Amino acid sequence: MGAKLHRERIAGLDNWRALLMLAGIFLHATTVQEVDRPLFVLIAKMSSNFRMGAFFAVAGLLSLLALRKRGAEPWLARRSFQIGVPMLFGLCVLAPLMSALSSWHRFGVAMPALPELGWWHFWFLVDLLVFAPITFWFYRADQMHGLFARIDKWVETARPSVTLTILAVGVLSTASVLLVAQLARESGALAEPVWAVHQVVAYAPLYAFGVLVAGSPALFKRIIARTGPPFIVLVLVLAVCCASRLLPGGGAGLYDTPASLFNVITACMCPPAVTVLILRSAVAMRATPPLFRQIADASFTIYMVHFPIILLLDLLFDPLRLDPYLAYVLMVGLSGWLSYLVHRVIVRRSAFAAMLLNGVNPAKPRAVAAE
Repeated sequence: MGAKLHRERIAGLDNWRALLMLAGIFLHATTVQEVDRPLFVLIAKMSSNFRMGAFFAVAGLLSLLALRKRGAEPWLARRSFQIGVPMLFGLCVLAPLMSALSSWHRFGVAMPALPELGWWHFWFLVDLLVFAPITFWFYRADQMHGLFARIDKWVETARPSVTLTILAVGVLSTASVLLVAQLARESGALAEPVWAVHQVVAYAPLYAFGVLVAGSPALFKRIIARTGPPFIVLVLVLAVCCASRLLPGGGAGLYDTPASLFNVITACMCPPAVTVLILRSAVAMRATPPLFRQIADASFTIYMVHFPIILLLDLLFDPLRLDPYLAYVLMVGLSGWLSYLVHRVIVRRSAFAAMLLNGVNPAKPRAVAAE
């Protein structure tokens, strides 16, 4: 499969990239609910075990395609601006605002204490910025040593097991997170900031996997050839989780916290399998409905502003004492609609807003796409 055909066959991945970002609305609308309902728990599990890991794999794939199109140095400079400006705006402006809204709702005080401050959902921008050199390094390695041609030759000769390939990515991610968890346990007062690093460490192998798939048409063709291997991995993970429930005490301690063993295993082993299934669907995707294309173009803005809007809606809904499910539906619908309006009414009409929320360089206006 030639490089041009390879790019054309995976063009549908940009739609998946937008869809995975927009799914964050469904997760974050659960976090403001003050009750544990089965649906909310299921949504949180689906997000941690499938959504974000697959997003970073897709982002890695798209990043290499964009780098090859624009050149290494121009891509890296553009990437740094595109991700860095919204990241700084999110962390320095929107995140403190969100902490203030949360603090006002919980404690009646708009000045949050230090534990209430955080990077909220903007951590994903930090990861994307940190991962950019991975793409750059693989590209340089290919230029200097023919890395992707060697991978193509190895795949065509050795015909590696797709199941083992998926498992290898998951095992590498799992081992990395468990190492960070151990370091956090030994860090005393610094345990929380050390553990925060796991969000970078966990997704780096998945991002690199996406870059490798983008660079090697032979690897791409092999891993999407059949649906069996990814489903085998997913069933295997499910079987292990079910078996753990049969242990004395129902597997107590294995799922208690995000750093617990089986939460780490599921969050690291499932995304590479889901990524393969997404790649297969992207190949089959021939056209994008115009309405979805409009929403996808606004996905960066929607992801940036939807969570502050959810917190504001939660503050407004609180006196009404609505049923949690009804409040959830209203928050998802209204936050999505209002976020889209922010893009259509403000970001598309203001170069300054486009720079802050989409990382659009005012000197080089362009359509927004998370490459």
